[in-house]
Amino acid sequence: MPVFETIFQTLDTPMALLQGSPDQPFFDRTNDAFVRLTGYSEAELAKLKLYTLFTDWSESSLSEEKALHALRPKHSQPIQVKLTCKRLETHPVPVWLLTAEDVSAALWIEEQLRTQTVLISGIVDANFMIDRIDKKYPMSVFDPGIDSIDQSVMGIVHEDEQERAMEAVKRAVLGRKPESLTIRTKRLADTLDLEVNLIFAPFYHGDSSLKQYAFVVTDLRPSSEQADPSVKLKILMARCNIAAQDLSESTGISVQTISKLRNGKIRKPQRLTAELIANELGVKPNDIWD
Repeated sequence: MPVFETIFQTLDTPMALLQGSPDQPFFDRTNDAFVRLTGYSEAELAKLKLYTLFTDWSESSLSEEKALHALRPKHSQPIQVKLTCKRLETHPVPVWLLTAEDVSAALWIEEQLRTQTVLISGIVDANFMIDRIDKKYPMSVFDPGIDSIDQSVMGIVHEDEQERAMEAVKRAVLGRKPESLTIRTKRLADTLDLEVNLIFAPFYHGDSSLKQYAFVVTDLRPSSEQADPSVKLKILMARCNIAAQDLSESTGISVQTISKLRNGKIRKPQRLTAELIANELGVKPNDIWD
């Protein structure tokens, strides 16, 4: 049991052991992550009814896998969690292992995806280290390195913009609400710096401490009009969420030609090719090629 207890307490996943009858289970033990998630001490949790802590809790919840519930934490707004409950057959008395996954940030991103165009979305921890990043476009515009987990998202923010970015972060944290921001990046892939429109929102543990931020990038464009035409084409294709194959099918231009334009192997296309591509991307030819 000491080995189990050590593992149980050191895991980052919020976990609890439930005992009692199926109609009235109670918290027997909880790990530190579960205590932080809820904001209640282990002693306080032992006195709480599960239906008081979780909305829609019922006896059937003991056999559910990844059911969505709203957690009522002690010191913050309700937190959306996915609960998994499994009976441990090795115990002589009924014991269930309850795990909780905070999905509030992920659900916020899903809501943004439903209501507006999103090119990039992600979650970073309280120290701005990347936990998750998803790109909604078919080719890379950023450095490959920003896909890496556990790198600081502030590492791509231009030095001149760092102070303004941090001011926006402080407003969001103090106001406990999303903030919108247009910001310039550092030069990426030794090619260009971008102007990025983004929305981000802070999320909290049940003890009211800051947990993470979720963000969505709704638009991006070269911050300089002197950007290479191939880069402009990549960004426009990203904004329209269109791949080379899709652009080929809609314009009748070969995938090979589009790829060469996108990679800079063809500096400027013929007039008709330029007009067809620009029209499909919703711009004028001279917005891409001078």
